[in-house]
Amino acid sequence: MPYAVFASLALFMGVLLATYLPVLSQSGRLVGSPILANVPFYFFGLVTSAMLAVAAGNRMDDFARLRELPGWMFLTGVVSALMILGSTFLIPRIGPGAFFVLLVAGQIMTGAVLSHMGWLGAPVDPIGLRKLAGLGLVMLGTGLVAWR
Repeated sequence: MPYAVFASLALFMGVLLATYLPVLSQSGRLVGSPILANVPFYFFGLVTSAMLAVAAGNRMDDFARLRELPGWMFLTGVVSALMILGSTFLIPRIGPGAFFVLLVAGQIMTGAVLSHMGWLGAPVDPIGLRKLAGLGLVMLGTGLVAWR
């Protein structure tokens, strides 16, 4: 597939993320607990993931291979829960615009470091002057949009 298709999919994922986190925030307000609002999120996430895996051709033997993952990798579930809880707490307080600009800026900065170092299996992509200037512009833009 051409790069433009992948880039368009990534952009669409951003649209989905910008939609679903405020919905989760609202559900936390409706049920009176952001923690309780996580429960259906993870239940439907699990069911959807399992259904997509089966639709993609995975079988029970494939699911059993999940046991081969190092235990620390399951901490991503904890990170996911904290992300959801954080969004349900922060979006009503700082607004979705500031929240997402700060969220994306954090991702960009972290992604640059991960790529620079080649950590977590990322392809090595050193931070040069051009990229450093771009990261500075990201932070400047973040400040202009998010700080009151």
